[in-house]
Amino acid sequence: MNLIQSDFLKNAGKLFSGSVVAQLIGLAALAALGRLYEPEDFGTVETFMKLAGVFAVVAGLRYETAIVIENNSDTAKDLVRLSLFLNTFVSILLFLIILIFKALIAPIFNFENSNILYALPFTIWIMSSTETLIMWQNRSKEYSRISSNRVLYSLSGTGYKLLHPLANLIKGNGLLIGQILSQILAFVHIAYKLPIRIANFTADNLRTVAKTYKSFPLFSSPAALLNLLALSMPVFMLTIFIGQESTGHFANAYKLSYLPMSMLAMALGQVFFERIARLKKEKEFTSKMAHELVTVMFVAAVIPVCVLAVWGDKIAPFVLGEKWTEAGVYIQITILFYFAMFMTSTFSSAFATYDKLKVQLGYNAFFLVATTTAFYVGLRL
Repeated sequence: MNLIQSDFLKNAGKLFSGSVVAQLIGLAALAALGRLYEPEDFGTVETFMKLAGVFAVVAGLRYETAIVIENNSDTAKDLVRLSLFLNTFVSILLFLIILIFKALIAPIFNFENSNILYALPFTIWIMSSTETLIMWQNRSKEYSRISSNRVLYSLSGTGYKLLHPLANLIKGNGLLIGQILSQILAFVHIAYKLPIRIANFTADNLRTVAKTYKSFPLFSSPAALLNLLALSMPVFMLTIFIGQESTGHFANAYKLSYLPMSMLAMALGQVFFERIARLKKEKEFTSKMAHELVTVMFVAAVIPVCVLAVWGDKIAPFVLGEKWTEAGVYIQITILFYFAMFMTSTFSSAFATYDKLKVQLGYNAFFLVATTTAFYVGLRL
């Protein structure tokens, strides 16, 4: 198979074009945002969104991943319904926990205003539900719609973040308000004209699909949780042991280095997932496609990675302003780690496609332990 001559890169290009536009909007605005807001503001948002992401990735117990794999359309719709039901249940449960333990949770993560925790369950529901509906659109090959969704998400959030310090319409962290607003608009956009009647289900149907794909909550869900915890652990440890200012520097280092690469990896990964889900029995064919994809990704990333590794400490303060020198140092330290993540994350869907969820769980457990240990030792030294 030749990726260049197939529709693989064409479909990935539709997704990546939206990601590129979204990233260009975000990166262009980041220069202004870095001067309008303090590192502590970025740190608060990063900690909040990492907490939301950890819960959102498992809120649906990973049943949303099976939407792409399932061949029967009616069964796939039941998977959408099951995932949305679980998202709602988890979000309500978390709200009750926060209601009781808010005063204990907020100081752990250095939240000056503990009331922002009340927004966490809603944000988790919006994020996890949007991801579920994106999986349905991916199954239907609605790549243009997914792409436009990312542009809307970036444009709306960035627009409000820039406007907030000038208009001062709502009191609070403008970065966080803009983030939640963009999540809401992205959900409305992806849910608009959805060809699924959410309430049209029976308990027996949901139990059947839950039992059919029980390996996802048993293995894929813990694996996804461990993976995201490993990625989020630097943020949590910086927040807990040092403070929100360092977390803010780390967050913007991530945005300038790995985030653009992750958008490309996500676009390629979604198309790769849809393709191997349909052709999983043709292992020689999918193996060749994977090897070609590795080459494409390496060529696309190697030069930007080298530039950031050498000049990251100069690029960050140039883009964000003089107070962001520390962010540039973080770029130089983390860029090779992010490059390794970029080269592997696209292929994680193969674990689900070929029912290797136990292997994925073991790998992610090792990844979490190694990342946490390395970061903790680094902090101490």
